[in-house]
Order: sequence, then structure tokens, then C-alpha cells
Amino acid sequence: MVTTETEPLRTYRGNCHCGAFVYEAELPEIKSVFECNCSICHKKGYLWVFPGEAGDFRVVKGTDDVLTGYKFGPKKLVHKFCPRCATPVMGQFPDGPPGKQRALNVRAMQGVDTWDLEKTPFDGAALGDKHVPPEYKGALPVAFEGSKLYTGSCHCGAVGVALTSKPLDETFDEQTTECNCSICGRNGYYWVHPESERVVLSGDDANIGHYSFARNMVDKTFCRTCGVCLTSEHKPMSEERTAALSALDRGIEKYVREHHLVNMRVLQGVDLGGMKPPRRNNGATEPPPYVNP
Repeated sequence: MVTTETEPLRTYRGNCHCGAFVYEAELPEIKSVFECNCSICHKKGYLWVFPGEAGDFRVVKGTDDVLTGYKFGPKKLVHKFCPRCATPVMGQFPDGPPGKQRALNVRAMQGVDTWDLEKTPFDGAALGDKHVPPEYKGALPVAFEGSKLYTGSCHCGAVGVALTSKPLDETFDEQTTECNCSICGRNGYYWVHPESERVVLSGDDANIGHYSFARNMVDKTFCRTCGVCLTSEHKPMSEERTAALSALDRGIEKYVREHHLVNMRVLQGVDLGGMKPPRRNNGATEPPPYVNP
């Protein structure tokens, strides 16, 4: 979507999850977005709009330097994400044509139901040189009878993940999830829920970002260089804190300890469109509430 001078504008407010960067933009009512299938847009789950020349953009909190920039290929586009919570906020095209020098990721906007938006496909994968996925070089997880090994990585290859699973195709009958909670909605996760021993997250500790909030029972893992989100893993807790958990939270803690969720967007050889639709979890209504900055 690109604004024009004749369309009525409304104010949209966007932010990374941790609130370090907040902006406002004047745009027409967002009813459709561009969904690109290129190597990085697919991994991050971007849903794009272009403010255009009529779309005023202003930073409310933070500065452009608060966000980390990532470039690859011809390096004409800078992908900007928060280095603390990994929220992919925008893309910048310094040498782009008028009206297309900035693209905003609608997932980071407040009050927009991305499930209801019309998705306009864009074949970015057909542009330029074909992307070669980084080779996975880490350890392998436990196999089981009938299992298949899947590997994947962030975009730059600094962090990898390996998963043993039933075939991830139209026959897959285990749980997959899309969630609209404050973090899943912003980062575009597409979860599969394997047991912890079936997953290995690989990479130097310095390259792996960890983000936790609310109950602080899980860490969302991501690459510090390119910002791609990979897994949701159990965050170790002290015995004292574990003993003080409510019955509800003890059940949640047990589940996240026994399962290491994987963002299927980063796995090679998985056609998400060929799988059964994921369960849509209305996490936006679950406590504790998230307060938009």
C-alpha cells in the first residue's frame, strides 16, 4: 500500500516490543499489505506498507541509532530491528524513489489486526541473485522412529537450529501455532512445539540474543546480527522462584521446560502453505496484559 495525496490519513503508532523505539506515521486506513517471499522477509514474517510522500513519519521515543541495521546482497535496503527484543520495525531505502524510501512493518503497529488484512503477494525471491541458505554446522538433536531432520538458520548464518520431527508437510498432525500476543504478533512467529530434546540451537553465545518479559519463563532467541527470530526456550529459574509459582504458572513452567518451540519460518525445505493451517491463539487477551508505549 502506498499513500496518495487524496486519501484521508489517520495516525498509526508503532513500537518495538520493549518500547525502546516508538514512532507515529500518517497513513490511510490499512486494509492491505505486501507479503514478500524473499529470503529475509519470509524469515521475519514482514507485512509491508509504504508511507509514501504524503505519509508523515516521526520518532516519538528513541532515535534511529537505537535500532540495529542489517544489509545484504546489493545492500540497498537496510532492515532495522530492535537489538533488545528483535522486533523488525522497518526497512529503509536511502537511494529509493520518492515515496518509497521507507517501508513499515505493520506487525509492529498498535491496534492493527494483521490476521484480517488482505495480503498482496510480492515475488521478491525472483529478484537478483538466488539466496543460498547458510549451511547448518551444529550438533544434531535426538532422532526417533520415523523422524526427519530439519535444519535452518537466521539470515546471516550466525545462528542455526536443528529439529527432528514427523514430516512437516500436509500429513503433519502435531500442534502448530500462530499467536497474536504482543511479542508473537510483532515478530511473526509460526510455531511448532517439539519436546526439548528434539531441538538444538547452535551458535556462539555472543551471537544469540535472548529476550524475556512478563512471566520471564521463556527466552525468545534471535540473531544479534540480522535480527531473525528462531526459537522460544525455557529460561532457568531459581528453586525459590519455582516454589513460589501459582498452580497455573507451575503448569506453564512445566510445559515450557519440556518443549522448545521452533519458528518454522527459519527451517529449510518447509512449505508453510502446504501444511494444515495453524491453530490461531488469541494470546492478546491472555494475562498479564501488555501495555503499548
